[in-house]
Amino acid sequence: MSGKIKGRRQFNAFFYSFAGFLFLYSAYLFLSNLDQVFVTEAAVKTREVTGWGEDGEILNQFAGGFWKDVYFWKSLNLTLIITVLTTLIATVAGVPAAYALSRYSIPGKSVIDVLFSSLMVMPGSVIGICLIVMFNYGPLWDLQNMLGFKFAHSIFPGMLIASLVLSFAFGMSAWKATFDSINPRFEQVARTLGSNRWQAFRTVTFPLAKTGIVTGIILAWTRAMAEFSAVLFFCGTFGELPASRFSDFTKFLQMDQADWLSVAVWAQVEFGNIEYGFALAFVLVFIGGISVYIMHRIGAKGYVW
Repeated sequence: MSGKIKGRRQFNAFFYSFAGFLFLYSAYLFLSNLDQVFVTEAAVKTREVTGWGEDGEILNQFAGGFWKDVYFWKSLNLTLIITVLTTLIATVAGVPAAYALSRYSIPGKSVIDVLFSSLMVMPGSVIGICLIVMFNYGPLWDLQNMLGFKFAHSIFPGMLIASLVLSFAFGMSAWKATFDSINPRFEQVARTLGSNRWQAFRTVTFPLAKTGIVTGIILAWTRAMAEFSAVLFFCGTFGELPASRFSDFTKFLQMDQADWLSVAVWAQVEFGNIEYGFALAFVLVFIGGISVYIMHRIGAKGYVW
């Protein structure tokens, strides 16, 4: 028994050391370039700034391309708005569905469980391709022709659909696990005392499930924000499109000529703006870290891993 405890301690020490090294090294890469965050456009033109390469170009163009760049703020705005809507839809639809799967004998229940579990381990690129096939052929394609609007390669509702699939699956895993962990006899006792089904859920099950429900919401939020492949495959990029391609509503929300934040990281690296892409990635790491910290604070570790 002591050998197992020792082995577990060694594994934990190795894991946390390795994870800490990766985080600290990433932080070092960012902080070592922090001075470039404050580079102004005037400094770039006059070269009154340290950090020039042999080719005479500035090494780290965070400034004008990070927190001072309209593209960054529009991309962040787009990601936050779509993520909030995705999380809201996933929660409204997912919590009742998880409760039904946990409490009722539904035909094909095992198939549904396998489907959602498969979605969680499926690459996002596969989800994106499946969405393209689904919306570009068959009844959904005919419906789009009738509406005069294409879902693929659109911000609304394209990005919403692409981010919702995996967000819904991750949220469902936490919500169903929560309801499975609550003994249904508690509700049965409440009903024998005169409560109807809704009252039993509201007064007994819901208070016990609050932590798990909040965990599922945060998981759905985090997974939606971190989505990359499905959004890229199904929607593409929008940062280089002309302003005339966007609706007045999209412009009003400051989401035009912007990209999903994780897609923006890829796009900037592809364009050769490595430092810009790294800065955007660091923002995503920061948001993800806060989300996980909140889950730990509410005591939801068991629902995450």
